[in-house]
Amino acid sequence: MMQNTIDHAAEPAIHPGTTFDAFYDTSQPQGRKGRAWIFEHFRKACDTPGANRVQAVLVASNTTGFALYARQNRCLHPITHNDHLVRFRTIEQALDTLSDVSWLAPEIAIDTTGW
Repeated sequence: MMQNTIDHAAEPAIHPGTTFDAFYDTSQPQGRKGRAWIFEHFRKACDTPGANRVQAVLVASNTTGFALYARQNRCLHPITHNDHLVRFRTIEQALDTLSDVSWLAPEIAIDTTGW
């Protein structure tokens, strides 16, 4: 009978935090700070044919809820209404509102550093 063996020495050593760190770096709100957009501009940026995709970024805070930002071309735009950040009390409210935005990137980032 032939016995199968696996040579573990040939496998590269992976640091336990490598996978998490790689994910964490891509999920942080990165990019330069852009000009504020009103919500209607946010919608139009998502609906513009041929434009670069727009990703929603929710920045969590224990005291104020979730602030909405838009990431496009490595630029982070705060979304405002009446010169104040658009904020949601719950993640459910944010997702319900964002589900109505056509052609928004399917990945929504949540920055929890303020929690």
